[in-house]
Amino acid sequence: MASSMRPGDPSDASSNLQGLARRIRGLRERRGLTQEEFAERCAISVSFVSLLERGERNPSYDTLLQVAAALELPLWELFRLEDAGAHRLVEWVRVRGLGRGDVDRLLAVADVMFSGSPGAATPAAREPVPASCTAPDCGRPVLARGLCTAHYHRARRKKAPSQGTPPGSEGAP
Repeated sequence: MASSMRPGDPSDASSNLQGLARRIRGLRERRGLTQEEFAERCAISVSFVSLLERGERNPSYDTLLQVAAALELPLWELFRLEDAGAHRLVEWVRVRGLGRGDVDRLLAVADVMFSGSPGAATPAAREPVPASCTAPDCGRPVLARGLCTAHYHRARRKKAPSQGTPPGSEGAP
C-alpha cells in the first residue's frame, strides 16, 4: 500500500528525506559532478554533501537553494517525482538549448507518432494501401510494374530469351 504524503506526517518524513537525497544525488551524477565539485558549487563541505545524499541530514531552506543553484535548477525541481526516462528527455532538450516552440513541435510529432485514438493521423494511417497484383485472380501485394513477386519474375523470364541471351542458355532455368 502506498504511503500518504501528508505534510507533517512523521511516518513519511524519513522516506521523503530519503527520496530527496536520492533525487539530489541522481541530479548531481547526471551532470557529471563529483561530490567535491558539487560541494564547491554549493559552498558546503564534502562530508555534508555525502550526508545529504544518504538522507542523514535534513537540509535547511538556504542549503536547498544552494543545491538548486549548483544544479542550475529551480528549487521545485528538487522535489518533483520523476517519471522513468523523463529526465533523459529533459536533459536532451536542455543540452540542445531548445526553446518552447521547438518543444511544442516535438510534442506535436510525438502525438502523431504515438496516438492510438481512432481516426488519429498515425504513420500507418497515412501510408498508401499497397497495390494488388494485376494478374488475373491474384491479390498479392505488388513488387514492381503492377505485379506480385511471382508474376514479376515469370514475366522477366519470359522476356529474357528475346533480349539476346547467350546461345545455349535458352533452356536453362
